[in-house]
Formats: sequence, C-alpha cells, structure tokens
Amino acid sequence: MKNSFRKLIPVAAALGLVFAASSAQAFTLKNGAGTTYATGVSSLDWNSTGSGVAKNVANGVSLTEGKQFDFLYQANLSSVNGKTTGNFRGNLDSTADGSPNDADAFEFTIVAKLSEYVKTSSVDLKNGTVSATFGLNNVVGANKVAIYYDTKANAFTSAGTGFDDGIMVALLTVDPNVTLSTFTTTIATGNGLGSTKMTASKLEAGDFIDQNYLAGLTKLSFTYDSNLNLPAGDSLTSAFHAGPGNTALFPTYNVKAGDLVFKVDGATSVNVPEPASIMLLGMGMLGLVGAKRRRAPKA
Repeated sequence: MKNSFRKLIPVAAALGLVFAASSAQAFTLKNGAGTTYATGVSSLDWNSTGSGVAKNVANGVSLTEGKQFDFLYQANLSSVNGKTTGNFRGNLDSTADGSPNDADAFEFTIVAKLSEYVKTSSVDLKNGTVSATFGLNNVVGANKVAIYYDTKANAFTSAGTGFDDGIMVALLTVDPNVTLSTFTTTIATGNGLGSTKMTASKLEAGDFIDQNYLAGLTKLSFTYDSNLNLPAGDSLTSAFHAGPGNTALFPTYNVKAGDLVFKVDGATSVNVPEPASIMLLGMGMLGLVGAKRRRAPKA
C-alpha cells in the first residue's frame, strides 16, 4: 500500500496541472498613467465590425490543399468581461467610424498578420460548397498579434486607419501548433462562413506585455475565438493597418482584386496555470488516497 501511495503522488500533481492550466486569470485594464478602466477582466470583446483579408484567394474554388496565403486582421475594443469603472463607461468608442463619442473617448485596438496554408479541402457537389481547414506556417515573425492603446478614438473600419497608431501595449506570437481554422463557401454565390480559434503567447524575441496597461498579465496565453463571414457587410474596408501607425511589423496593405475581405467578430480570453490551484487539487487527491489507505483492512 505504501508503494501504491507513492506512485499516485505524481499522478495527483499531473492532474493538478491539467485542471489548473484551464483556469482563467483576471487582470486590470489601465491607461498607462495610473487610471483604471476595469478590474477582474477575463476577456476582451472586439468589435463585430472587425475586418480580415485573405490575400489573393479570389473564391472558394481557390481553396486547394497546400495553397499559401497571408491573412490580416484589425478591430477595436467594444467591451470587456470584468468590473468597469467610471473612467471606462461612456468613454470607450466602439463604433469604429473614425469619430469619437466625446472628447474623453479612448480605444484599445488589435491587429494581426498570419501566414496560412490550406490543410484540407473538400467539394460537396450536391450542395455546391467548398470546405477547408487551415494551418499556420511556422516562420519566425510571420504570425503576430498586437494590442494598442490610443487616447484618440479614431479607428475607422472602412478606411483601415487608426488601428495601429497608438501605443503598442502587447506583442505576441500566434502558436502554429495551437490553431484551428475552418471555412465553408458556396460556389455559386461566393458567400461563406467560418471560425477561428488560436493561441498567442510570448514565444519569440521582442514579444511583451506592458503591465502599465494590462496589469497582472505575465505568464499567459491569449486564446482568440472568432466567426468569419463573407461578404463583409459593415466590415468592408479598403485597407489594413493604414495611416500614421504604418510600421515595418504591420505595414499598410491596400485591398486588391482577388483578395477576400471578411467580417470578423472575435474575442480574446486569457488562461494561465495558477500554482495555488495546482497545490490545492494535488493535495486534495493525495488526501483522498490517504483516506482510502486508512480505511483499508489490516492483513
């Protein structure tokens, strides 16, 4: 019995790690100068007018296995899952129309670039659809996501400006090994619907999280979930990452013929392992094993 008890110790610890890894960590959203916008934040909800573009993927028929393409994304923050303060309520501009609600309006924005390829593709002739799944190329610097803070709420979806002209408060790398992306389009109309789930973490040199804006986030991964719709509707845009914020990391891209522009409604949540949870669960399991041992009849 003693040997069995000892063997179960690492099992309890491992299960503790598994359960704790799925626990959410709350953080504080701030303006970099000490003002708190929200506490106990577990997720950031990006505007449904967020837009994405798949470069040079003219239609569903082009979704052949192995096809390589780049994908860009931009959106502004519309709400948070947390306890907001008076500094947040009424001042956050979530319209992305280039004009702030009032003089105190501010914004958080998100931009991303991805290097993708078609993993699988299938044609359903009966329903006239093409379905595909996508993966990310594992190339340094190719899969990046950044969050910006701006005292001027000037994000403008239709022009693609104002999304990266603020202060970069986080830069992360999308993990090619933790991503799931699918899309189905109708051949006759070109309309389509898809979804994306991916994780971004501090994986490469230069990745960071500014504690003056995202306080309490250290060792973490952002889980990003979104729905993709085609046509783009109110997310239609002529450019991505355009305007004064143009950088070598996220250069301006003007939409061209042959590109597909999507409506992207997404949100990010944060997950980190919590040592306290690991300890409590591990000790709890060891307690159960110990209790069973005490109840065991003597030989």
